[in-house]
Amino acid sequence: MDFVQTIFGIFLIAHGLVHAILAAAPRPDIPDAKPLTFWTRQSKLLPGVGESITRPVAMVLWVVSTLLFVAAGLGVLGVPGLRDIWSGLTAAGAITSLLLLLLFWHRWLIVGLLIDLGLLLLIVVFNWTPVN
Repeated sequence: MDFVQTIFGIFLIAHGLVHAILAAAPRPDIPDAKPLTFWTRQSKLLPGVGESITRPVAMVLWVVSTLLFVAAGLGVLGVPGLRDIWSGLTAAGAITSLLLLLLFWHRWLIVGLLIDLGLLLLIVVFNWTPVN
């Protein structure tokens, strides 16, 4: 395993874990914010839909994108069973993450949006692979 492969695998795992961290962190700009309010308080793409629906949708998207990125990173690092499907897991994670970001957009999430788009470009458009 070379250096690029190791760094890329760790990056994918870290990107997935950031999703989980943001899910647990309350927004600092909302007084008395509870965990999960970073995303679920409102969705401009789902006007009029209350938190009783948006919160479960956000939670499913968080869990799925986190698991997909962590599994993809483990695949890049050579874990059997995941090694051969890491690119599909990465693409699915990026799409799930983009859906989450777009549904519950906040300007602080621009970096995540750029990362997800970059991953899709690398893997889907350019068919890049760090896996030997």
